[in-house]
Amino acid sequence: MKHSLHRLQRRHGLAVLALFFLPNAAHAHVKWFCGPIDASLPPAPLSQVLSQLFFTCLVGFAGLVAVGGGLDALLARIVPATREGARRGIVVDIVVRIGLAVYAVCLWRNLAVVLWADDATGSVLTPEMVNRAHWIGLLQLVIAGMVLVPRLSLAASAGLFTLFAIGVARFGPFYMIDYLFFVGLAIYVALGQPVLRRRIHIASWRVSILTGSLSLSLMWTAVEKFLFPQWTIAVLLHHPGITAGFPFPSVATIAGFVEFSLSFYLLVGRAVLVRIAAVLLAGVFIMAMPEFGMVDVVGHIPVLIILVATLLQGETRLQQVFRGPVSSPWASARAVLIRYVAILTVLMSLYYGLHALSVWAEGKPVALSQPSPPSARPL
Repeated sequence: MKHSLHRLQRRHGLAVLALFFLPNAAHAHVKWFCGPIDASLPPAPLSQVLSQLFFTCLVGFAGLVAVGGGLDALLARIVPATREGARRGIVVDIVVRIGLAVYAVCLWRNLAVVLWADDATGSVLTPEMVNRAHWIGLLQLVIAGMVLVPRLSLAASAGLFTLFAIGVARFGPFYMIDYLFFVGLAIYVALGQPVLRRRIHIASWRVSILTGSLSLSLMWTAVEKFLFPQWTIAVLLHHPGITAGFPFPSVATIAGFVEFSLSFYLLVGRAVLVRIAAVLLAGVFIMAMPEFGMVDVVGHIPVLIILVATLLQGETRLQQVFRGPVSSPWASARAVLIRYVAILTVLMSLYYGLHALSVWAEGKPVALSQPSPPSARPL
């Protein structure tokens, strides 16, 4: 019995290491590839989620996060925090605006429509949010032009908010929590209006808003891998090679922790670690592109835009607020560990609660049992 337990733990440890070298499973957005999703389906019961593998990963990744927090504090004594300068802000602004323009043109050209969309003419913000209205494509083209002109920042922001509102109207507010980084992008663009940048103090939080919205979005989708493993499994059925032979449910859980941990460091990292997290996240998104094709290439442009902005800017007020007033390595390790477990607990609790609330608000019965994983649709 004891030998079997050690063997299981060793296998789980190897699985964790394997996922670091096979990150595609962690960062392909499963909703783009597993077919239309019924958001009223219930998440997995908590008793099923909190498995032995889950707790093994929790202990392992929480330990890594704590060690990283301590090392980050130690490195901060050598590498000072980046000051937000005017030149750096200009470079970040150019990157974000050009990236958004390219993405909007790609949406207009229908380069990010999922393959299972039969008669759709385009997509709204993300590949799986298909639409049949030509005017939405024209709106995206107009946004591409306006976002390049700082004086039209408010108009471009309004266009982005309009597209997000269309997504909320069609898919519900709960579904759109995955894409809160579009709200962050819209706010960032709005605060780039020359008049607002000079007069509103919050304009200095532009990059913080970008990084925070992406971090929350990615941690939320990581939690989805725990609560809806069948979505990830549906993708893995078509890409079994990236699992290294490990069971699909185990891959989904480990991938969730990889994504959650790296995204968490976008919130708390100092000048060094926040950049390392941004580079690693960008790297795994890019590595996933050859495996998953054009939908992933185009669909992840907004994410990469924000990660590049975070890499250029480094530490901002956001990380200082979330990390708290700690400076020593031991205190930093302890603070980061507590925040890691607390945020994971809060997001999982919110997911269960908000999902039940969204189903109730739509007038659908709340199912109490987890359905069997659906078979994956042809890609």
